[in-house]
Amino acid sequence: MKRTQHGMSLVEVLVAVAIGLIGILIITQAYLASDSFNRSTIGEGGAQTNGTIALFTVQRDLRMAGYGLADSRALGCGDINWYFDPNYSGNLGGSLPNLTLAPVLIETAAGKPAKITIRYSSDANRMVPSTLPKPMPNASAELNVDGTAGFEINDLVLLVSDTAPVRCTMEQLTTVQASSSKIQHNSGTTAPYTPPGGGTLFPPYGTNSLVFNLGNPIVHSYSVVKTDPTCTSGCQGSLRLTDNVLQSATGGTPYDLLDGIVDLKAQYGKDNGVNNFTVSRSTYAANDGLIDSYDSTTPATSTEWQQGIAVRVAVLARVGNYEKPATPGGNCDATTTMPTWSGSVSGAAFGAIDVTTATSQDRCYKYRVFETVVPLRNMIWRVS
Repeated sequence: MKRTQHGMSLVEVLVAVAIGLIGILIITQAYLASDSFNRSTIGEGGAQTNGTIALFTVQRDLRMAGYGLADSRALGCGDINWYFDPNYSGNLGGSLPNLTLAPVLIETAAGKPAKITIRYSSDANRMVPSTLPKPMPNASAELNVDGTAGFEINDLVLLVSDTAPVRCTMEQLTTVQASSSKIQHNSGTTAPYTPPGGGTLFPPYGTNSLVFNLGNPIVHSYSVVKTDPTCTSGCQGSLRLTDNVLQSATGGTPYDLLDGIVDLKAQYGKDNGVNNFTVSRSTYAANDGLIDSYDSTTPATSTEWQQGIAVRVAVLARVGNYEKPATPGGNCDATTTMPTWSGSVSGAAFGAIDVTTATSQDRCYKYRVFETVVPLRNMIWRVS
């Protein structure tokens, strides 16, 4: 009986400890594998969500592009003459930024994300521009119009000349005289967009010139910025919306909308009859309502702006899960081939990341591409 109560031997203890350690090792490995799988799943889901919302956000604004501005008679004016106390726009020698009258402006640079600026009127009361039955000298603060319906005090209006070269000037309304069919744009503290004395730098406008009601114009710019500006490789990014304040010389207030967005691309869809091998068609004819080509070249004339009937846009989202190199101390190989989109065939490839260089940290992540084509309905339905 005593021999059976001596307890466990050292060998038995060592065997039990070994079995326990093996069990702990197996559980740890299973946990690490499960955690890795979980992080990968969460990262994939995050990239899917961020990319989808980013594309939807840009797409929603693009559908409004040109509202209240898409008139064939106004699209050729180029930069707008405008003022905000006490400065004039750059095209008049002032410090304020130049504003191009265009529904969508795509700015590109090699190796960098595109910048998409979308413009449209916020005024829903007057889609059709008014016409001047009498000329307006440049010092005048009064406009004779063919009807005041839809015009309200503090609205911004755009004057467009009826003769070439087309000139455009933006003013702010201070008085609406419905009985006499007149609207005024007097200067003062309540109208900072109207210069004193009618603006000696502003051109005169003759009979049959147009008056567009912009209301409080919307100018939204979408771009991609680095989350850490000092980062040089493997940089995270975010989609930024700049809600432009027209009076600001440096642009409006930026809002970082979504993380994990590292590149943004866009191209104009043009009904110009040109075959640049980006659209497969049997025939190519200008102004037939069908897209003939895609490119990011900014239209230079009124005719070219009228032929821009769509925008093709793509968003590159990064999966947030960092994947270590297969070999300790080696190079990452999670992504070794550059992601592509439909515009890559015309040279608009994603260039904000580098996965072709073996030592690049961009190779340590996976990516997802989201793209769509947005018809510019206000351009398609514009007034000729």
